[in-house]
Parts: sequence; structure tokens; C-alpha cells
Amino acid sequence: MRAFTHFREPGSRAQLFVVGDGAAMGECRRIADGNGAPVNFAGPRRHDEIPTWLAAADVLVLPSWNEGTPNVVLEALACGRRVVATSVGGVPDVVSNDAAGLLVPPKSPEALAKAMWRALSQPYDPATVLAALRNPDWEESAAMLHSSLERAFDTGVRKAA
Repeated sequence: MRAFTHFREPGSRAQLFVVGDGAAMGECRRIADGNGAPVNFAGPRRHDEIPTWLAAADVLVLPSWNEGTPNVVLEALACGRRVVATSVGGVPDVVSNDAAGLLVPPKSPEALAKAMWRALSQPYDPATVLAALRNPDWEESAAMLHSSLERAFDTGVRKAA
């Protein structure tokens, strides 16, 4: 929310649609209201509605601080939509090239804003995005999961030390 409201490019017609709910929703509404940003809060939606929301989007933005391999990123790419997301968890395994989207460090509204505006200002072909979504076979998928779990374990061990 901070990236969108505080770093909007002058004259931009971009609108943000927030689908879902959570503990930070009140703060998000306060930030949006305080900046007069064109933000629409759609609230929680049924899973079967998500493809419609993704198809209507130009870009999916997922600024998570901590993630596994989020289904919404896979769903956005499957809908031919570019992704701007934080480089956490399994996200880099999925958004692995510029055709699929852009990755930024977590907790960096400035980097997120730059990536959002870059993604919005560069036209792309949804078929190219869909082609960029690598569909691993079972063996590769298991190896990716194993690697992700090892990284999570290593991070947990370092934090505990």
C-alpha cells in the first residue's frame, strides 16, 4: 500500500485493487484514505472468482515478507499476467525470468514502487508470460520443493542460533 500510494508516478491512471483480507487491512485503508489514492478494496473472494480478478489485472503485486510458493503467483502467470513480488520463499523459483515478472527485496516500498511502475509501463504479451511459466515434471517439482524446504530449515537454524 505504501509503495502504491506514496510513490505513484505523476499523471498515472493506475488503480490498485486489493482482493482479500487480513490483520493489516485497517492500516491499508488508512494509508489509502490518507493519500487519496485510487485503491479499491474488494475484500475476500471465493476461489472460483480469482481467475476473473486476475484476468482483469495488468499486473499482480504480492509484497509478502514471508511466503512458500504462493498459488496466486502461479494462477496469475497461468492467466498470462506479469507478477511483481518480493524475493522470498519459493517465489523466485516461479518468477524466474523477466517475462514472468519482477522481484524485489522484502520490506522495501521504494523498490516495490519502482518495479510496479516498470511493470505497468512496459507492454507485454500474455502468451509470452504464459510460456515463461515453466511447468516442471514431478521429479523437478520434488527437487524444487526439497530445495525450498532446505532453505527454510537453514534459515530457521540460523535464526535459532
